[in-house]
Amino acid sequence: MAQESDKTEKSERYKFVATTFAGLENVLAQEILELGADDVRVGLRAVCFSGDMKMMYRANYFLRTALRVLLPVETFKIRSADDLYFKSKNIFWEKYFTLDQSFAIHHTVFSNLFRNSMFASLKVKDAIVDRFRQKFQKRPSVDPRNPDIHVNLHIENDVCTISLDSSGESLHKRGYRVGQTEAPINEVLAAGLLKISEWDGCQDFFDPMCGSGTIAIEAALLATNTPPGVIRERFAFQKWKTYKKDLFMELMDEINIQEPKGKIVASDIARQAISIALKNAEAAGVERIVDFKVSGFEDFDPGMENPFLLFNPPYGERLNAGNAEFYSMVGERLKHHYTNATAWIISTPECLKSIGLKPSRKVSLLNGDINCSFRKYELYQGSKKLQNN
Repeated sequence: MAQESDKTEKSERYKFVATTFAGLENVLAQEILELGADDVRVGLRAVCFSGDMKMMYRANYFLRTALRVLLPVETFKIRSADDLYFKSKNIFWEKYFTLDQSFAIHHTVFSNLFRNSMFASLKVKDAIVDRFRQKFQKRPSVDPRNPDIHVNLHIENDVCTISLDSSGESLHKRGYRVGQTEAPINEVLAAGLLKISEWDGCQDFFDPMCGSGTIAIEAALLATNTPPGVIRERFAFQKWKTYKKDLFMELMDEINIQEPKGKIVASDIARQAISIALKNAEAAGVERIVDFKVSGFEDFDPGMENPFLLFNPPYGERLNAGNAEFYSMVGERLKHHYTNATAWIISTPECLKSIGLKPSRKVSLLNGDINCSFRKYELYQGSKKLQNN
């Protein structure tokens, strides 16, 4: 990758890495396959794949469950900090950016070769600066807050991979979150929950504890086939020297936004939360699609015959995990008012014990640093009875 090529950006094949949350790897892999990528392989919190440069643009623009899309530039073994410096200096950095552009290095280091991870990052920074200085007698600047070029450094034992981060800001930052409530769910995780639940976008959807509206908004984007990149203002690859604007603009022809086939309703007991959710939905362009209501779960009827519920009730910082009464209310409400429905709930296993319903499926996930369980409850009237956990 460090060597110059006479092939065009469009036809040349590259290897990419898309990162995600633990537990969402298979969901992301399926998304990438659907985009038409080759050599798709699942890793830990990541999926590797290959394609041309347009595939990289497409991945950033269309993937719902990716956090970043990395383009590995070089992978090599190192025996010392000096090894890291010299091998990093040999990369053709001038191929990707100019003296007038700033850069920053984001690092993940698991190696005894370095006193700390920052030292390894500084070695790569020095290598980039010294290469530019040696070739042009000038150096680019480092901007850790808002760089033009994002360099990703990953070292595990003696293996080092240096990549260009084509996304820049994490892809969960769609661009619609203008406000938030306490402990909002991450947009990528919300999209992942929808994918795991296999909601088809047609069945009426209800989030009864919507907070700032993330799950409902992601549901609306999914139901209308709206790519998350539509809202986002920029991607890091748009600052690369190799960026082809006309190639990126071809993606617009792949967008096929459609009308939703079912209703999407979201409610929350806090009026302030609904006010924030409405603003976020407007920023996402889905305010006419999601019907937001101020109401507690125990009081509100969404008026749906066979609803599909998916929600993120309070737990962790938002509610003491031992609050059995609240979760018992949730279980009773589902049992008596949502027959012939499907409900998916993400919470801690301890909280979900108090719900009093038997799940038909359990998926272990992390929400931030909280170990959670995402559980499916199939609610029936008559012959199939609900049983305790």
